[in-house]
Order: sequence, then C-alpha cells, then structure tokens
Amino acid sequence: MNRLLLTLLLIAVGSVQAQPARLRGYVLALHAYERFDPVGALLFGGARTLTLDLVRARLMPEARLPGGLRLQLAYELNLLYLWTPGLLAGEAPLPPRQFVDLSARLYHDRSTRITHFIDRLSLRRSFDWGRIEAGRQRIAWGVGRLWTPVDFFNPLAPFEFDQLEKTGADALALRYYLGLLSDLELVYNPERRGRWHNVAFRWRTHAGTYDLALVGALLRRRATVGLTAAGNLGTAGARAELLWEQDHAISLVLGLDHQFSPRWYGLVEYYRNGRGAARPEAYDWPALARGEAVQVGRDELALLLQYELHPLVQLQALHLRNLNDRSFYTGLQLTWLATQAVDLVLGGWLGRGDRLSEYGLLPDVFFLRGRVYF
Repeated sequence: MNRLLLTLLLIAVGSVQAQPARLRGYVLALHAYERFDPVGALLFGGARTLTLDLVRARLMPEARLPGGLRLQLAYELNLLYLWTPGLLAGEAPLPPRQFVDLSARLYHDRSTRITHFIDRLSLRRSFDWGRIEAGRQRIAWGVGRLWTPVDFFNPLAPFEFDQLEKTGADALALRYYLGLLSDLELVYNPERRGRWHNVAFRWRTHAGTYDLALVGALLRRRATVGLTAAGNLGTAGARAELLWEQDHAISLVLGLDHQFSPRWYGLVEYYRNGRGAARPEAYDWPALARGEAVQVGRDELALLLQYELHPLVQLQALHLRNLNDRSFYTGLQLTWLATQAVDLVLGGWLGRGDRLSEYGLLPDVFFLRGRVYF
C-alpha cells in the first residue's frame, strides 16, 4: 500500500510542479482527554481514561493542467500518540464510499502511530453546460446544519472534534446546469473494490425564497429517495430533509436558525433517524464504529447557542438530546482567531444517561486544538 500511495503522490506532485499551481493547507495539533464509564470503556477499547496527542499536516495543492483539467489533491500525514498503550493494535476500517484503500502506516508501536493517506485526488473539467469530476472527491449533499440524512457520502456526526473534513468518496460525478439556479448532478460510486456499485442523483431548483432538491440513489442495492428544502421563514432560516430508504423507516430533519443580533446566533434542529432505534438494546453500535451511521438513536434534538465575545473570540454551546432514552451530550467550545492564519479552540463534551443509553456511553471529553493555515 505504501508503494501505491507513493506512486500516486509522485504522479500528482509531478503534475502540480509542471503547471501553475496553488498550494494551501494547515497543520493541526490536538490534545484530548476522554473518560468513559465502565460499559463505554468495554465498547470503545477497554480503557476507562484515554489521553491522546495528535499532529496532523494536510496539504491541498491545486493545479491547472492542459485541456482545461484541474487537479485537486489532499494529502494528510498524522502522528498520533496515546498515553494508554495497547489501543493502537487494530486496523482502521476502510471508510464507506471508497473503492480502494489509499492509506498506510509509516510507523507503529504500542503507543505511537504515524500514518499517511490521500483524502482527495480528482480531475475536474468545467464546460459552459456543467462539469465532470473523476476520482476521490468531496460530495456534500443536504441542507441540515447538524444532521444531513440525504448526504450519502460520509456525513460527520455533530460531536466530532478531531475530524474536520468530510472523508472523500471515490466517484465519477457529472453536473449539468439547467438554469441560473437549477442543476442536475449524477454520481457513480464504486465501493469496497467493486463489491457495490452505487449510483445517485440530485436535482436542484428554486421556488420563491426556497432552494429545493430531489435526490435518489441505489446504495448497496437499496433504493433511496429524498427531498430537501432551505429558505427563509420570516427572519429565520428554515431547513428540512425527508428521506425514504428501502428496509428502513423514514428519516426527517427540521431546523430553524436565527441571527438574533450581531453577536447572538441560535439554532434548533430535530432529527428523526430512520436507521435508529427507540430502545438501547437495539442500537447499532457496530454501524457507528464503521462510519456507516452518525447516530444510533431514533429521535434526536439539538439546541445551539453562539455568542461573539469579541470579533476574534466566539463562545458556542451545543446540547444534543436523545428523546427516547433521555440521555444528552453537551458541548462547550471557545474559539479564538489569533491571526488570519491561526485559530485556537478550547472545548469539551459532557454526557449523561443510563449505562446503555446513547450519550451515556460516550466519553466526557476535554480538548485543546490549534491550527495554522498556509
């Protein structure tokens, strides 16, 4: 795998060097402390407490190639150190919607892991009528602020604090412009070395103050159809997603957000998870671990409040509640934009609930994260 990864990197870097290119990226440093209850410890690896240090370098060059092509690359190098030895033995599973594994270990022992991987590697060609993109790319569908069930290509959970980028999907995507505010997007996505061949479409249009979309897909041989709407409801923003999946109940997202003043912003969002369960004994924890689900509960509610202490300092509180088992997860985050190229985040998550509840099993977290852009 290291040889394949190196070959692809050399080809991509050679293309970038040969053409006018733009290099951007960031270096991220994270220190986190997590504390599990006994049941959660057994579920997530066996340790009651977990302290980790992560250094991540992400390079994202872009280059214009002959023939109107644009090369996009995102390469990551990660150094992870765990203060609890022995938890790095397992291999990370291949993320959903990827055809081939483009990651490899450079170094590994009981406490330290150095890995590198390609998260984006695609060629894009734009035309007057639309565009075509082939390769590992970001395909972000949906209008929900926290939950996006119509995002078929690796959505993020609202409580993620170490993963800031959506994982790339291996796909061939075609977008055709139907008008100024309307387009049709078609996606073909081979997955797990051809075990599945997924296809999806999204038709977007505009009506009044609302952006509307119809989506459909055949994912792992299961049919899926959905609708999204986003616009204004008075002075507030309104968003809705509706999704039907074969062999699952209907998923629904309803959200309202409002800028109360230049400093105060608020959001409320409800998520009816068609793949979730109402009883803890039916929760699909393996799907969450594999990255195939972002929640295991059926009815979720989120309340977010954000206050600007200073033009460069922002305080955010996010409360997630499972309406079925009554567990909750509350996150606080203080962000300081130190310069145009540096941000610092101090935050944490606190969960409460019964031992087998959704958020009762998640760890209490304290973290400090810094990022330098270039």
